[in-house]
Amino acid sequence: MGNIVVRSRLLENMNNYEHEEVGDGDFELLRHSVRLFNDIQLNDDEDSTHGSGSEFASILRHLIRSGEIMVLNYESYMSHPLPTIKKKPSLDKLKNNDIYHSTKSASGVLQDAVEGAATTETGPISLMSMVTQRQYGLGKRKGPFESSEMCRISNHFRPNTFTETVSACDTKVFCGKFTSNGDRFVTASQDTWVRVYDSSRSQYKLLSLLDTKHVSWSILDMDFSPDGKSFVYSTWADALFISSMDREVSDSIHALYLSPNNQKLGVFTVCYSGCGKYILCGANDGALYAYDLEANRRSFMVPVARVDRDVNTVGYVEEMSNIFYSGSDDGVIKIWDRRCIDDSSPIPVGTLIGHFDGVTYIDSRNDGRYIISNSKDQSIKLWDLRAMTSSNARPGTVRNNWDYRWDDVPKHFFNVKRSLKGDTSIMTYRGHKVQKSLIRAKFSPASTTGQRYIYTGCGTGRLIIYDVLTGNIEEAIEGHHDIVRDVAWHPHRTEIITCS
Repeated sequence: MGNIVVRSRLLENMNNYEHEEVGDGDFELLRHSVRLFNDIQLNDDEDSTHGSGSEFASILRHLIRSGEIMVLNYESYMSHPLPTIKKKPSLDKLKNNDIYHSTKSASGVLQDAVEGAATTETGPISLMSMVTQRQYGLGKRKGPFESSEMCRISNHFRPNTFTETVSACDTKVFCGKFTSNGDRFVTASQDTWVRVYDSSRSQYKLLSLLDTKHVSWSILDMDFSPDGKSFVYSTWADALFISSMDREVSDSIHALYLSPNNQKLGVFTVCYSGCGKYILCGANDGALYAYDLEANRRSFMVPVARVDRDVNTVGYVEEMSNIFYSGSDDGVIKIWDRRCIDDSSPIPVGTLIGHFDGVTYIDSRNDGRYIISNSKDQSIKLWDLRAMTSSNARPGTVRNNWDYRWDDVPKHFFNVKRSLKGDTSIMTYRGHKVQKSLIRAKFSPASTTGQRYIYTGCGTGRLIIYDVLTGNIEEAIEGHHDIVRDVAWHPHRTEIITCS
């Protein structure tokens, strides 16, 4: 069952919603296969019976990773608690970095201290006092609220509860995204349909169903052009597919061939450049591809990781920047400059090492300086791009004896005793789960929150909202019966859409 739900702030208590469990379909064979190798321990001292099981598990894992077979469903989902984090995050690096002070200023946290009010910096605000001061022409602007004051009010009413189900689909919803103006919300799911909703108001009326073609198993990712007139989607195919947002037939879908060395290509991530002339994507062959739309050809292919390591996320550090990033299953983040890439010997301009397992998603603060990365090591890390990892540092050893798609998370991930050598991240956020899919984490909008929060999906079916300044979980909102894979905060309203 795939669901898209709205989470917003309610000022009155509401009764809990009761949901009925949805059947898992008729895929008993694959479900029992998953259960089979869930119980297999890949130890060197296994007996002959377990040895044959281990060999079977290795073969099955390889076939699934290569795309030769697909897991159509998992065990019936059961509610899981959030992990217990014993150690509080260290704020030393964060407080000594510019982002700490700029975020406090942009989100209005310093407002009370500046004006000498009685409340503490992080204490409750008095809306009546703020409105009264504005009415009498008091405050820094002698009248209208500053943007930081409006952000502080908005953050006081941040989303804190599940309110309604926007759409209940029969298959998994892989991704959902608002257009830049917030007037449209678009989803892509395993049933091969792209759904467009009117999000200009909080009613989310379905406007159109866009058919797709050449979809293998599912649409894996999608992105809009900067003008919002077209979109590109990826799947298990050696091409990307681009189409208009305002069409009704699949004949207008055009293939952008990537010409990979690997015949069975799975493209897990795709994004437009800010100028709209290029499209980046990352795939299961350890490579990053760029497509030139004007020349109608692949402009370059960069080997990011080993061919048996997926590239799970790519994107630009700023809308109009030539600098972009990649994150892969080896746990390494690489920074690239499009102007300096040589096909014969591509070298990144910087590397960020600190994750103990694969990177599932990276989001930019869109200021050219800061990014966050979500990882299978059950953490989100905040990075300053001015502080790259030393060339002498080596990435951590990624665990090969667990698979995040069906295995239980190793408990030590939730309470790591020491950081990886060479880790230059300025903050680490723990408390959510990354399981079963490439779960996404993002910065909250600058215009309404001052980017005070990091919000993410979770393997427990919750929406998790972290405070950037403290590392604390401010909200853990329930609403789904399966993992939350993608999250989208409306650019102008205190609403978050979650996709499961």
